Amino acid sequence: MNIKSILAYSFQSFYLAGSFLLLFIFLPTFYNLSLGFALSSIGLVILLSRFFDIFSDIFIGYITEKRLIEERSKKNQILLGLFIFIFSLIGLYIVQSTNIYLFIFYYNLALISYSIAIIPYDSIVIDQKKISKKRFQLATVKEIFTIAGVLAALAIPTIISQYLSLDLLNPEVIKISGYIMIFLAIIGTFIFYFFYEESINFKSHSISLAQIISFLKSNKKISDFALITFFNLLANNFTANLFIIFVSNYLGLKDHAGYLLILYFTITLISTPLWYFFGKTFSNMYLLQLGTIITIFGFFFVVFTSANNWELYILVIFITGIGIGVDLIIPQIELADILDDSKDNRLSQIFTSFFSIIRKAAIGIAAGIALTGYGYLENVGFSLILEIPNIMIFYFMMPMSIKIIVLILVMRYRSKFHVSIRG
Repeated sequence: MNIKSILAYSFQSFYLAGSFLLLFIFLPTFYNLSLGFALSSIGLVILLSRFFDIFSDIFIGYITEKRLIEERSKKNQILLGLFIFIFSLIGLYIVQSTNIYLFIFYYNLALISYSIAIIPYDSIVIDQKKISKKRFQLATVKEIFTIAGVLAALAIPTIISQYLSLDLLNPEVIKISGYIMIFLAIIGTFIFYFFYEESINFKSHSISLAQIISFLKSNKKISDFALITFFNLLANNFTANLFIIFVSNYLGLKDHAGYLLILYFTITLISTPLWYFFGKTFSNMYLLQLGTIITIFGFFFVVFTSANNWELYILVIFITGIGIGVDLIIPQIELADILDDSKDNRLSQIFTSFFSIIRKAAIGIAAGIALTGYGYLENVGFSLILEIPNIMIFYFMMPMSIKIIVLILVMRYRSKFHVSIRG
């Protein structure tokens, strides 16, 4: 893949990641605080929508694989998904309906259209030939654009709110931010259409349930790695869903929530090239193990934070921002390496959709438990553990416990499949 195609491809992650950050972190809180939706209702909608999304991803993955077998373009499918996704953003960011059914419609349309685009899009990295770490390089460039898009999505509403002297979650701030993200999405779509040159490195020759089952039975790595991916995303999304609530309500930093998010992702952005540098020498799973240890160590200091010593939370952001960077790169690279064991019929679209389902299930379950569970307990005034605020249970204790499980699973994976430190 030439540099023009790499940049045209990677730029799509810029606005897709930015749009989805607003969708998962800002919009639930926005619809709750600014439009009056119950937090528990929003959490339930997200949870149910994610389970519906699982079935749609299975279908989309099958159709995508079938289209490639029939020698039809990935690029055209990606463009179709992007067009529909842009329409859904208009509904969520611009229309801002207070009708719960319209919210459900636009939210689910965003999920489905995102899947139509992202399954063939992500598989482009997975289908790169493993030559001189080029696959790792493309994934790193893609994730740098991803983090940059997240930073832009955080900076845009923050700057607008400051300029207009409005709250970060004011409807006008979200609407203007939506216009900007939609404009970037339209520009990105044109860049992808005109400058990305499609190339086919791997193509399956047939698809059947029996072949999928046979692959899973013959390659034990994929089920183990799927489990690691699920729990890792589950832990990360607990904190993502409750970040603004934790910072605003528990630490008393409502006016600084946007800045803290910007700081967090800036550190992640800076650390990503460092992980790429280490990726030239060390194995994927060793890097994931190291990143998980760093994240656990940094996140541990949350237990000592409060409104009186919120400065300690800066240390948490700094350390976990470094550790989390590797979580963005490794899943695609390790999956690609696993699929290399079956070069003749890799079924990469099927397994891309499989891991997309895992990602969305983790996000949905995390949102359902974190938002619905925490929101319900706060509404009824019930504490799960006396003397410990519910937010500390959902934001710290649960994800920390899951991260420790992830570390154990990664270490077991390396031992079971004899994955050395060196790559």
